[in-house]
Amino acid sequence: MNLDFYIARLSDNAETIKSLVGNLSDEQIFWKNDLEKWSILQIVFHLRQTERKDFRLRLEKTLRDETEEWTPLVPEELHLAQDENTGKNLAELLKDFLAEREKSVAWLKTLRNPNFENAHRHNESKLSAGDLLASWLAHDFLHIKQIVRLHYDYVNHISQPFETVYAGEWT
Repeated sequence: MNLDFYIARLSDNAETIKSLVGNLSDEQIFWKNDLEKWSILQIVFHLRQTERKDFRLRLEKTLRDETEEWTPLVPEELHLAQDENTGKNLAELLKDFLAEREKSVAWLKTLRNPNFENAHRHNESKLSAGDLLASWLAHDFLHIKQIVRLHYDYVNHISQPFETVYAGEWT
């Protein structure tokens, strides 16, 4: 596993996320095309929480000791309830996420020959350090895709009665 690749992508993704969620109107920050989906604010909140409480901490524990217990994740801590949108500041959440990501990247850069085969075992399941690192990066891309889709849908929403068909199909 090429650790430098993952470090570079995680670092670059922080800048991508910053670019995608900066300079938005309040309407766009809170907008969602479906009540069951997340707004941009909720996505950034989730990214901050997983950066603080999930990937870095679990990877560190798994590399250090395969038997070390993980603190259970509380689903409510990882996403905002739909009625909690108001009063949250996107700029502060983004700043916190970026600071946490900076800590993560700095920590990853200190690793020397990590054993990515180390695996956390819980009951009959097994998750290796390599699985965690790959999932961390994939998690970024899933949420970047989610943010881009929200931007696309928002443009279609505010452009009514005009259409974006000339742009091509979203696939």
